[in-house]
Amino acid sequence: MDALMQWSLSLVLALQNIGGLESVMKFFTFLGSEDFFLLVLPLVYWCVDAAVGARGAVVLVASVALNGLLKLVFHLPRPYWTDHRVQAMASETSYGLPSGHAQNAAALWSFLAAQMKRPWAWAVALALIFFISLSRLYLGVHFLTDSLGGWIAGGLLLLAFFKWEQAAAAWLRRLSLWPQIGVALAISLTFLALNAAVLAALALTPDPAEWEQNAAAAAPPQPGERAIDPRSPEGPVTSAGLIFGLGAALALRPRARFDAGGPLWKRAVRFVVGIVGDLLLWRGLALVFPDQPLALALILRYLRYALTIFWVIYLAPLVFLKTGLAEPLPG
Repeated sequence: MDALMQWSLSLVLALQNIGGLESVMKFFTFLGSEDFFLLVLPLVYWCVDAAVGARGAVVLVASVALNGLLKLVFHLPRPYWTDHRVQAMASETSYGLPSGHAQNAAALWSFLAAQMKRPWAWAVALALIFFISLSRLYLGVHFLTDSLGGWIAGGLLLLAFFKWEQAAAAWLRRLSLWPQIGVALAISLTFLALNAAVLAALALTPDPAEWEQNAAAAAPPQPGERAIDPRSPEGPVTSAGLIFGLGAALALRPRARFDAGGPLWKRAVRFVVGIVGDLLLWRGLALVFPDQPLALALILRYLRYALTIFWVIYLAPLVFLKTGLAEPLPG
């Protein structure tokens, strides 16, 4: 494994010797980021095809949650944490394997291409997956093995989704509303327990001190922050909140079924109204919720992310229907 990482490190250094590509690579990185997908999926859900958008949200949340858990399981460093020769053109505080950008890109862009069922869509998706993954190497935040691991994890996740989606949906539909919400809560809490178990196991093996030192030298953190914080509970709590909020919203979604089509001006207004509400919950609550004590801050973080995705999937469509910005679907 060490030999493979050394070879991958040499590849990162060779790529960084090709100057003038930083802006281009940061653009591709954005196309694989969670922030970008949090714009694209609401756009699809509210303005193009609600069914595809809702299913895409399931894929994204599952990918984000799985990626965070796998990072803890493997607990491997990023290139600029291990070698001072690597330029940190971007910085990350979490572990490296598997790459979240590569995994999310493999899962989400492939999912969207599969829904379009066009050869050109697959060509675009595969190109994006490749260049997004390449950008992470160039920026110094991932080894090649991280990107390959992300492709494998994202691909397997998507295959599992397509294989079991219909059976899981049929089983949930046989439950009434509150049991469905209870299932979402149970999955969320189980996910938190798994992360807690992995973190407890890692407590006996601290990370090498030089990782923090190299990272701080390459990308100095803001005052009061750490250059790396790969064992922070914030990531698992965020994912758990998204799992519960999404599950609860999907359980209620039949009560707010809407037509994502209609005139372009209505679609545009829906998107603006939806995004404003999204930002008020996501960013607004972050400004008013306290960050101490830690236990309270984590509970409120869970609530904030649960409410944010609950707005996207259920509350925003309810607003669209009540204000005439969308028409209800028959049946």
